[in-house]
Amino acid sequence: MIKTKIAFDFDGVIADTTKKKQEWLKKQNIELINVDKTSFYQELKKTMNKEKIDELYKKMGEYIFTQETLMETEAIEGAIGIIKKIANKYDIYIITARTQQLILHVKKWLKKNDVEQNIKKIISSSVEEKQDICYKENIKFLCDDDIRHLEKEKIENRILFCSNKIRKYSKIQEVSSWREIEEILTKNKTINKNIYY
Repeated sequence: MIKTKIAFDFDGVIADTTKKKQEWLKKQNIELINVDKTSFYQELKKTMNKEKIDELYKKMGEYIFTQETLMETEAIEGAIGIIKKIANKYDIYIITARTQQLILHVKKWLKKNDVEQNIKKIISSSVEEKQDICYKENIKFLCDDDIRHLEKEKIENRILFCSNKIRKYSKIQEVSSWREIEEILTKNKTINKNIYY
């Protein structure tokens, strides 16, 4: 049996770095509900210029991407259990904006959370768009928490993970839990049609 390839973003979809970003921003006297890059810039441009937002985002990233911060980061509720459950049916990829060097921290986090063996491959999207990677790797499904990575229609099954349960986009399917992801993977025939060759 050849398994269908599916992919997930890491930060904000598997690891709950959203909480860590919100904690860091609160120390800067900034409160945001959505901290993906798109929402971050949209919200802060109301009160700051682009240079200040760029600097703030960079500093936040430096904090979030440290091994120490990541090791303190919890998994999104349901992520670990469902990844383990679906790994027998799918080849699970992680596509992350983290660089190759920072992927080492991701591997340690996955090992700490006893899910490393369920991940087929971790790919950096620091130099290539996520949907281009999916297309090249024949990945049939991409779940991300940042709309920028889902707007193009290079792959059919694109899911926006909204941990805050606020749904905003009508053209892209949105979920707010891993239970919903599991339901989609169970019921969607276009994802599952290529499992058996």
